[in-house]
Amino acid sequence: MANERITEGIVRDHFKADPLFKSIKWEEQKSSNKRIAELLKGESKGSGKGNGYPEFIISFPTNSNYLIVVECKAKTNKHRSDKLDNAKDYAVDGVLHYAKALSSDFNVIAIAVSGENETELLVSHFYFEKNTRDYSELPILKLNDIASYLKLFEDHFFLSDFIFRDIANKARELNEDLYQYSIKELSRCTIISAILLALTDDNFDKKYESIPTIKELGSAILSAIDASFLAEGKDDDRDMVRNASLLHKEFESILKEPLFVQNELTYDKGKKKDSTLTIVKELIIYLKKNVYPLVKHDSVGYDVIGLFYTEFIRYAGSEQKLGLVLTPQHITELFCDLADLRKDDIVYDPCCGTGGFIVAAIQRLFKLAEGDEEKRKQIKRKQICGCELRSDMYTYACTNMRFRGDGKSNLYNGDCFTNEITVRDNNKPTVAFLNPPYGDTVSCARQMEFVEHALNVIDTKAEGRVVAIVQMSCGIKNEKDLKAVKKRILERHHLKAVLSMPDDLFYPVGVVTCIMVFEANKPNKGRKTWFGYFKDDGFEKRKNLGRIDARDRYTAIKERWLSAYRNLDEIAGLSVRHEVNYDDEWCAEAYMETDYSTLCDEDFIRKMRDYAAFLVQNEEI
Repeated sequence: MANERITEGIVRDHFKADPLFKSIKWEEQKSSNKRIAELLKGESKGSGKGNGYPEFIISFPTNSNYLIVVECKAKTNKHRSDKLDNAKDYAVDGVLHYAKALSSDFNVIAIAVSGENETELLVSHFYFEKNTRDYSELPILKLNDIASYLKLFEDHFFLSDFIFRDIANKARELNEDLYQYSIKELSRCTIISAILLALTDDNFDKKYESIPTIKELGSAILSAIDASFLAEGKDDDRDMVRNASLLHKEFESILKEPLFVQNELTYDKGKKKDSTLTIVKELIIYLKKNVYPLVKHDSVGYDVIGLFYTEFIRYAGSEQKLGLVLTPQHITELFCDLADLRKDDIVYDPCCGTGGFIVAAIQRLFKLAEGDEEKRKQIKRKQICGCELRSDMYTYACTNMRFRGDGKSNLYNGDCFTNEITVRDNNKPTVAFLNPPYGDTVSCARQMEFVEHALNVIDTKAEGRVVAIVQMSCGIKNEKDLKAVKKRILERHHLKAVLSMPDDLFYPVGVVTCIMVFEANKPNKGRKTWFGYFKDDGFEKRKNLGRIDARDRYTAIKERWLSAYRNLDEIAGLSVRHEVNYDDEWCAEAYMETDYSTLCDEDFIRKMRDYAAFLVQNEEI
């Protein structure tokens, strides 16, 4: 006898095994969401006036515009009717019935599934755009992974932000576990990076579960990393990492950690001892299931390792002192827009850290390549370059690039100023992105020297662009050393734009920033600068989530920003053009006309508080 519960079990098991399952909201037969419940009132599949109850409803806590709804039937001959008018008895008819009701408030992917085993399973997919009852049938004949479903909504920011936050949550979980085993903060990211890299080696993936000792497992991880970075591939994509010996040494250091030396470690909460072999194998299994598929996903265009690193050292009290501030993912993507990145550009980051900007750049260049595999190889081999002083950061950047399929990155370990001539002559960058070091020991003049360096290496034959995010004080402080650097820059390069960014952009790290955009090798004299007041990016702070685009505002705000920027529009309250010199203030607030019609008392109070906080933060008072 046919049993619909079997079909439901197949669907449930499929989604629960997905690496993104913990970040979705999964509901069966009914929804706690008031909007969904209201739309399904009176939508019974039968002839009565009862409420509708789809088998499964998937929603997304970070964005309320999207839904996935699933309807199941046990028999394949009950998959769809000829006229699609029997919602009670057929899977396709039923899911279309529910999706039509829900599409007045949501973009909906509707999935119909019938059959009692994987072999005979029939699956149909439909897409409904919000505010319309029209739909299109999608050519997908099997259950897909959640990331691929998110891609169908054609909202790149939603997709990347959703995966970004999912990985951030997993980093928090792992951080807590590793903390309980007393594994040092600065070792955690190297261990995670090592395991993720080892999983790229098929031989390691097949044999790690059967390795009998922790010492042998550690050696196997290191061997797999060497194979990943050093083994020559048929297309010569995998050899010639610039500093393979440094990478080997950095990863080899984890073998001296208690996790790979001792046979047991104590888990603090329960005061119980666990086998280190078991701990590492469980860690490998967790990463293989929950993180590795996302790291390798073609839609992931951000700094995954940087996410782990930032979380792991959050309580170490060192990241701000050392200037290790991870640039938010939507800002690394914004840089690609501000630079008008083109498919033949060569992108350079002189202080690349864990690789946030170069990952965003390579992902954008891949998109511009439009499936041209030869061009993708060219991008990986010759169009990305960077410098990083710290050996651990350099290792993480190389790891990030390896996940993009690039084991031959032109990444240099060392001081960017020392490597200036090498980068300029060998790599010939046309674009530079950077977030120079901040912190108590890095002056504004020093930050601008990083910007000057980036401008100096840009190919003089190209229409070079440099985009940098620096502390706002770099644009407004009246210091002799700072003005000297700015004067040198403007003598040779044009300050095209300065964008005042949200005060809490780097939350929870307190730093007020601006983005500077330069046209290289065009003297500034006689040219105006476009100033943008980009203080509201639509993001809001949420407990345990940080800053998120909770109301889905950023995409529209970004489009307005970029339209004004590209057209050099002057808009009251948003932007203004003004010619500036090295001793002028480089910020929109100094020149912009205020749209007074929208002001109220609360605006004045808030700005006074912001100004007082700014003065304290910059030690002006």
